[in-house]
Amino acid sequence: MGANYFDDEQEIGPQALILLRKVLVDLRETAGTVTAEEELGIARELVALFKSGFRTEEELKAMAGHMPLLNKQT
Repeated sequence: MGANYFDDEQEIGPQALILLRKVLVDLRETAGTVTAEEELGIARELVALFKSGFRTEEELKAMAGHMPLLNKQT
């Protein structure tokens, strides 16, 4: 049976939501034009990273920066 790398039942509080939204906006601007589906993918990745223990803006941006969408040439 697979191990959980994060607690899926962990609640994300208001301060964390503000942080995640700020990082999402910054990453969206970095990526250029993104579709709603791509933005949803970025948001999901950020939540997974947050729940995996990445709790600062710098950590989240560094880890999310490896996403193919954010590395595409525009």
